[in-house]
Amino acid sequence: MAKLNSDVMHFAAATAAATLTTSRKLLRNYAYYRSTHSETETVTRADLLFLCHKIRFNAFGLHNLLLDEENQNSPFLVSLAGNIADSFEEIHRKTLFYDALEIETLIPIIDSQRRFWNQFTDESFYHQQLALFLENRLPVDIKKLKKNIESLPKQAHL
Repeated sequence: MAKLNSDVMHFAAATAAATLTTSRKLLRNYAYYRSTHSETETVTRADLLFLCHKIRFNAFGLHNLLLDEENQNSPFLVSLAGNIADSFEEIHRKTLFYDALEIETLIPIIDSQRRFWNQFTDESFYHQQLALFLENRLPVDIKKLKKNIESLPKQAHL
């Protein structure tokens, strides 16, 4: 049996990870835009807190991959970073259900994170500074987000 070229294996894994990330985003968008807007959509504080938890979980996995020299070229780096970017997009969309005065402290944090994570498809994004960002800035911002989300009303309707 012929030995597979490691570059081909990395490319196949990267393709699979990108496909998974994109299909999850398309599934979410399809469900959102397919829903009839005649019925009221509700967002709860628990939904937003769950997204914060999901971001922390994915950031932990991403950080562990970055620190492991053997897995620094893992295609799952892109998949995890894509999940984080997608979660921030979803938090942004869902916070807009609340009144503007209630979310004015949340939006700058969310927008800053969205701008940062939207670069996840750039190869230079995965450098040593990303590990420092995951250790220092992201946990602080998530903590601020959670604190502000906990002060929101229990639910909001569109």
